[in-house]
Amino acid sequence: MTPLVGPLEAAELTPDVAVGDGLQEMLGRALVVLRRRSSTAKSPGAEAVHRFRVGTRRLRSILAAFAAALPERERRALGDRLRAVAQRYGRVREWDVFLAQCVAPLRAAVPTEETLAVLERQARRARRAALPPGDTLKSNLVAIEQAIEEAAWLRRPSPDQAEVWDMPLRDYAARLLGKRHRQLRKRVKTVDLADPAAFHQLRIRVKKLRYPVELMKPLFDKKSAKIYVEQLVHLQDVMGALNDARVAGNLMHELSLPPPAEHLLLGWLARESASSRERFPSCARAFRQVTPFWEK
Repeated sequence: MTPLVGPLEAAELTPDVAVGDGLQEMLGRALVVLRRRSSTAKSPGAEAVHRFRVGTRRLRSILAAFAAALPERERRALGDRLRAVAQRYGRVREWDVFLAQCVAPLRAAVPTEETLAVLERQARRARRAALPPGDTLKSNLVAIEQAIEEAAWLRRPSPDQAEVWDMPLRDYAARLLGKRHRQLRKRVKTVDLADPAAFHQLRIRVKKLRYPVELMKPLFDKKSAKIYVEQLVHLQDVMGALNDARVAGNLMHELSLPPPAEHLLLGWLARESASSRERFPSCARAFRQVTPFWEK
């Protein structure tokens, strides 16, 4: 999995930046990137949908990361608004992953099986049906920009939060990342992957740590941050693969597949799920052993 924030997307943060200034820089950069990659097509491609959803989640993660510096009720309302926008393309993204992670490799592995062409056609038809009617990524971007423009509280602190806005972002980040690291480190040790609720909560914890890590790592030593991020990404990747297999199994039941295609798909998903489960303990152990870069 590629980093959530690439070289052109990383906020220009310096170790002495204050919380309020860092918030403005991160929000501004996230909006620029989201705007740059927004598609006007009525039927956007898989990459455009993925980038839009990642960009929207990045905005939500910034709001969550700066919770101590923002009014709670307004912050939650805006976060819910952004979540609703991203969810409009949630099912589309699921079909995109299904096509890329299941259908494409299956067709490559068994090119002579004609029923896999039926699988692909049905999946693509389902993907088109999942697109929000009369909607585009561009129109949703306009809605996001309007919501943030209306949120004056994002640009100036309330009197009781002024002290937080003035504190060094590096200190704020160290506290935030330390808390989330400890929470994830504890949960990853005891999680039961067979428990859907526990698995879901663990994935949330991973995301709640990875997004601020990617956003705030420029404040710290680059080499130490790189090592930490690699272990966190490995953990998220293996959990993502396991979740993709589960979602694909649910999507499969929405299709009317010929038995050969269904049997091949079931076998493929069983293999992917087993592989992810085998990889998880070593990834979890490596994450628990890595040294947090903000403590160096």
